[in-house]
Amino acid sequence: MGRQEESGNWGREGKKAEGKVIDKHQGLAIWNAVLDDARQIASPDDYNKWIKDLRFVAEVNNSVLIAARDQLTFDRISGNHRPMLKRVWRKTDPKGRALEIACWKDIPAETRELAGDLWSAEQEAKRAIGNDADEAAEVTAPSDGSMTFETLIVGDTNKCAVRLAERLVEGTMLRADVALIYGRQGTGKTHILRAIEFAIAARADGRRVTYMTAEEFMTAFVDGAREGDTRNLKAQVRDNDLLLIDDLQWIAGKKKTDEAFFANIRSVTKSGGRVLLTADEAPGDLKGFSQRMRGELLGAATAEVGLPDQEMRREIVRLHAALIRKDQPNFELSEEMIDRIVATVRGPGRELCGVLWSLQTETGYGDVEPDMDMLVTVLRRQQGEYQAPTLDNIKRAAMRIFDISKPEIESAKKARQVCHPRQIAMYLCREMTDKSLPQIARAFAKKDHTTVLHAWRKIRKAMQTDADMVRDVERVREMVFEIQSEGNG
Repeated sequence: MGRQEESGNWGREGKKAEGKVIDKHQGLAIWNAVLDDARQIASPDDYNKWIKDLRFVAEVNNSVLIAARDQLTFDRISGNHRPMLKRVWRKTDPKGRALEIACWKDIPAETRELAGDLWSAEQEAKRAIGNDADEAAEVTAPSDGSMTFETLIVGDTNKCAVRLAERLVEGTMLRADVALIYGRQGTGKTHILRAIEFAIAARADGRRVTYMTAEEFMTAFVDGAREGDTRNLKAQVRDNDLLLIDDLQWIAGKKKTDEAFFANIRSVTKSGGRVLLTADEAPGDLKGFSQRMRGELLGAATAEVGLPDQEMRREIVRLHAALIRKDQPNFELSEEMIDRIVATVRGPGRELCGVLWSLQTETGYGDVEPDMDMLVTVLRRQQGEYQAPTLDNIKRAAMRIFDISKPEIESAKKARQVCHPRQIAMYLCREMTDKSLPQIARAFAKKDHTTVLHAWRKIRKAMQTDADMVRDVERVREMVFEIQSEGNG
């Protein structure tokens, strides 16, 4: 059933409006069991951001209705998670009822009135167990603990951003009211924000913190503006000691949202609060913002997160495999399997984790131990058929990054501007291919393979202590993949 058809049935036509709210204890018990299973199947990010906010509403005509709070959540659930949720529901519900998911605003008013305001009820429950009114006004729940500083791998490519985050948790005064962490998708920006949120909540020192995505802000603003009442959004955003906003680029080019966002963050900072933003690009490269908002971004304290280096990537795989192993003791990965994952997956940490979650599914969640054949199947499914880069493409990548010519990289020149990229290229030729040392030496017009061995040892040793060397190697490695995607391999 498509989105328009389903939403229309519940909203405009009201075909499914007849019915009643079933026993809350029964319905919630079943739905909570479904959520428990969904937590194991979906990624932690997807579960926390989209799935766990769904609410059980009613039984109508032998169908059970689940509500998404807003249109954005409904769209994400419909596009990515509906089949999985229906499959888990069928397995869990003893009465065999159908599961229907709709956007809250599209459910007929009489059904909503019977159910009550499900999200407000949750906040009342929080009040009843001792939280104050300020905490009750928060809509976004803190991280469930899967994204903490303990589960964050720190290295040269993200240590500045992590240190900024730690200072915010410690309450150390920053001269800048607004800070921005930027970097490409999947490099751990959301993890850092969620870790801050979790750490401050654990301190229980009375500080108010709210995490939300820019998409969520935009949706709440548009919905509020349509209804002529944005007080709920203002209450959620403004009354904070620390406001965490993820993926700022989503509101670029949205004039009204830009104006509202600027007014809200100014309200936070004028009251003594701090704002931490994340974006995919540095402030100077962000486009589509008003002059006032652009000025705010250019005046922010900034920290970059880059792609993890190879050792960080290995640590990411080891850590998340260990987290899976807590619930699935036989989820053991050999060093050979870890190396295969790191060598094959070119993307950021999120894609590495995706391999592990898919491998967990492949094992039937503990039915069997993972092995190399399963891993190869998962990697082929996620990455396509792996093709090791050619020696020429690795040389070409180093030439592009360091702007040197083919005769130069194959020469015997010892000047650093030539020798440095040549040695990095030799190092990557050994790391990224199965070619022998003599074969690599011939590709660089060298007669003696010991030149390659010396370069490999030198670069490997330097990468253990030299952050600049790590960055240079990773820049060339990324360029190798770009050249491959161009079809030159």
